[in-house]
Amino acid sequence: MDKSYIHILIAKFFGNDLSPEIQKKFHIWLLDENFQKEKEKALAALWEEDPAVADDSTFQELEQLHKRMKTTDRQLYKSIGLYIRRIAAILLLPLLGAFGTYFYLTEINPVVEKTELVECSTSYGEKKQITLSDGTVVWLNAGSLLVYEKDFKGATRTLFLSGEANFKVAKNPRKPFIVNTKYMDVEALGTIFNVQSYPDSPNTIATLEEGKIKVDTKYPVRKSFIIKPNEQVVYNHINKKVSFSKVDANKCSYWKQGYLIFQGTTFGEIVQTIERSFGVTVNYEAGRYKERTFTIKFTPDEGLEHVMDILQKIIGFKYKVENNNVFIY
Repeated sequence: MDKSYIHILIAKFFGNDLSPEIQKKFHIWLLDENFQKEKEKALAALWEEDPAVADDSTFQELEQLHKRMKTTDRQLYKSIGLYIRRIAAILLLPLLGAFGTYFYLTEINPVVEKTELVECSTSYGEKKQITLSDGTVVWLNAGSLLVYEKDFKGATRTLFLSGEANFKVAKNPRKPFIVNTKYMDVEALGTIFNVQSYPDSPNTIATLEEGKIKVDTKYPVRKSFIIKPNEQVVYNHINKKVSFSKVDANKCSYWKQGYLIFQGTTFGEIVQTIERSFGVTVNYEAGRYKERTFTIKFTPDEGLEHVMDILQKIIGFKYKVENNNVFIY
């Protein structure tokens, strides 16, 4: 898992209202020993951003919760420093009710199974294809993170996405398939669709190839839409606007084969895609290209320097590549 995404993941879940079932799953993941130091740092960063203040009852309630947890979880909790415990007490306060009940039931009833979450991520310059336990096939684009329950034992098949992924969903009408992002939830009804929700982008985008999906925008605008094939919904969480357009949905997932396709794309968005696709950092003067958009396609066999050569001719800049840095001037 790309450690840089842990803070994004934690911030995203603490920043939104989640059902008790999903709160439970996330809390278990948070307390898991994997990447403990990175999770502690993320909690510390959130503490600096959160003005809330906890009193003695807050800490007592958290202590009572963890006393009901199994030995391994208690030991893990004790290993977290006092500063981190103070942070967790405040940030996790809204979740204590649901988790307290869950851990209590787990302790008195061994039949209740502990939820196992799977973290699948791609670094910049990497793409990945995975098959979920229900038979759903997922293509994960560069710089993305997908978190999901290993065996989908709950009432829904819920996944959490930061980045971009394409889903070919296995049909199961009795168990809805829901992709949760920070600003949009996408529910599939036996379908193929693409979701893009990168943390550095102002837009969350859902595009449907086959079947039907329901899109629920959230935080702060809550609306629901049914999307048909070759339709795309874009939620801009800066201006809070939702837009729809007809597209060639297949082209929106060409990234799976290594294509880079830009249609009316700003230079800043092109730069972000180049950074994710080739694992580089592009240094440039943002204001110089702010008002321009571009339409261009690159094939899988065109490398970084070829892409930069073409952009250089179209846009009119000079560049140089040094290690993993591209300098535009």
